[in-house]
Amino acid sequence: KPVGGIGRPMSDTPYGVEISAFFSPTGMVCSEPPYGMMSAIDLHTKKILWQKPLGSAERNGPFNMATHLPINIGTPNNGGPIITAGGVIFVAATTDNKIRAIDLKTGKELWSDTLPAGGQATPMTYSINGEQYLVIMAGGHHFMGTGVSDALVAYKLPKNIK
Repeated sequence: KPVGGIGRPMSDTPYGVEISAFFSPTGMVCSEPPYGMMSAIDLHTKKILWQKPLGSAERNGPFNMATHLPINIGTPNNGGPIITAGGVIFVAATTDNKIRAIDLKTGKELWSDTLPAGGQATPMTYSINGEQYLVIMAGGHHFMGTGVSDALVAYKLPKNIK
């Protein structure tokens, strides 16, 4: 698309890019759920260990109205996961503004929390004096429709998560 039209300018070119899902007039994605998945793959055998939809319908619905239903439909995702040495995945890429802890071996959700805006970023962990912390920039994302924020959210992890 031309830079003067809708879209994001591309450096050193007279063009821009627009990235979006294919939505119906009702504001719903034009395909069946799940719209986003979390998969664990054994890199030695190349076999899928488990695969589950990632993201609930709480903030999604027809005509851009939130359903408030905690149904795990697998929402569009934008942001990466991290994995701790103890086998816990942390991910916050969904449109429901949640950050989740998932068991690497089983795919079971261990914990979640609602962020002040979308967590379309990869979380990180660090430790200070033997205490481990989880941090995520919950800045939101225009394409994901998760609002905008300047919130940097930190959690102190329990001692049994490494």
